[in-house]
Amino acid sequence: MVTPMHHELAQRSEDGIVVRLIWDEANDRVLVRYKDTRTGEAFSTQVPNAEALEAFRHPNAYRDEAVAA
Repeated sequence: MVTPMHHELAQRSEDGIVVRLIWDEANDRVLVRYKDTRTGEAFSTQVPNAEALEAFRHPNAYRDEAVAA
């Protein structure tokens, strides 16, 4: 869910997988949200701001630090 303090920077979807890049303005941090609509698998993870675009392109590389979404 995107709140007034959360701003969606980018979204992409392909083959049932949706990836969203969210900026948390209040905490000045970036989140990547991943969801596979075919399996229901989902996770969300905070990433360093400098790595936001890389995390958006390759969210599974950041999965170890993720929590279920």
